Amino acid sequence: MQRRIAIYRPRFAALSILFLVGVVVGGCVIPRASQKVEGARVALEAARAAGAPERSPEEFNEAMKALQDSESYFARGDAFSLDTAEKLGELAESKALSATATATAKLSTDAQKAQAEARVAKQEAEQARADVARLQPQLRASEEKARVAQTRAEQAEAQMSEARRQATTSSQPTAPLPSYVRYVVKRGDTLPTIAARPEIYGDAGQWKRIYDANQDIIRRDRKLNMGQVLVIPKP
Repeated sequence: MQRRIAIYRPRFAALSILFLVGVVVGGCVIPRASQKVEGARVALEAARAAGAPERSPEEFNEAMKALQDSESYFARGDAFSLDTAEKLGELAESKALSATATATAKLSTDAQKAQAEARVAKQEAEQARADVARLQPQLRASEEKARVAQTRAEQAEAQMSEARRQATTSSQPTAPLPSYVRYVVKRGDTLPTIAARPEIYGDAGQWKRIYDANQDIIRRDRKLNMGQVLVIPKP
């Protein structure tokens, strides 16, 4: 019996040493593995918040896969699995940090591009306002010219109506009153070209009749302005 005990003592001693080594190693590995896994989780959440799933999907997915594998190995609990979990956790953290950096850089580029577009839009808006301010006097002048022309046309029509009324009510024979038509001057028109129109006189030489009827608005050089309303005596 004493001899058997003496034989097993070395074996028990070796097993005890191995057990103690495993306890010591496991006690050291577990905290490290746990820290790496937790660090990877934190880094992955930071990457998600930075927009890495959209701006750096490949690195983000690699980090996610490494974290999942790390958590799976960590759950097994043996020394080999804990060591693997620690390495995978470190890889996941590194990938997550890289994805965060990439996403942040792209976000900065997008922000700079948006700011540049905003500056261009602001310049275009300022230019548009300047163009409006520059064109407003011309617009007001055109509107005033159109208003004056309309007033003159209305006055001419009123005068012709009054002349017809007086001619109708007068008992004395009078010469027939001329009738008129209105003509709006177009670009390139001159008195001869207007007189030569078929619906007017069909004869450029009749331009003086138009001039005589509109001396109050036609300049001495007989130049016409586009938009003028002329009173044309009918043949």
